[in-house]
Amino acid sequence: MTPWLNTLTLLPICLHFVLTYHYSLGTDGLHLGLGNFTSLIIATNCLIYVAHNFYDGKNSLPAILLPFGALASLLPLLDGTSAVVPNSDLPMFKAHLILSIVAYGLLSVSLIHALLMSYLEKNLHRHKISPLIDNLPPLLKLENLLFTIALLGFAVLTAALLSGFFVSFAIQSTIIPLSHKTIFSIASWSLFASLLIGRKFLGWRGRIARKILVIGFILLLLAYLGSRFVSEIILRNPQY
Repeated sequence: MTPWLNTLTLLPICLHFVLTYHYSLGTDGLHLGLGNFTSLIIATNCLIYVAHNFYDGKNSLPAILLPFGALASLLPLLDGTSAVVPNSDLPMFKAHLILSIVAYGLLSVSLIHALLMSYLEKNLHRHKISPLIDNLPPLLKLENLLFTIALLGFAVLTAALLSGFFVSFAIQSTIIPLSHKTIFSIASWSLFASLLIGRKFLGWRGRIARKILVIGFILLLLAYLGSRFVSEIILRNPQY
């Protein structure tokens, strides 16, 4: 993707963020339903894709994210009644929210990378070549990029968790609240930490590393989106 096309691609992504922000703001405060939050994560994915292409100059990340981003901009319209996010006016909470969205974005891009590598590996073993495979860098470079993105995502996730603990202490005088969000988030963080330590000192790679990454992301997904799905879609009782 040429630099001017990368720059042009930033325009709809910025519009995506502006629209989602507009949908999230109500007269009574911040509403962050399942559709809004998912839309923000996918917009962040697209931004990471374009930023990486600026840096690398090649299409190392799948451009299919961009059409998905266009569709995701409509997700906030599907949100029904959603509860107001409490204490959303606190600066530390705003920092926690931004860090959480960026962490989700980075780690979901690493998940897409892991799935793409599994697809690529399977097709190479079957001696199948497709236009998608032909335009991708070698597996080793993809794997290095995967762990770079995972490391960045882990660092931001760590900052998001720490800021969340500060917010919890400021509001509830409890550093680590006993909730499913906290349990799933810490479990996910532990898996990502194990993956990166195993990669550094034990040389973990390939299928084992990708499986750990997928499980870690699923736990992270359950931490917030899972609870939103249950309360808003299944129980029809949005709350925080």
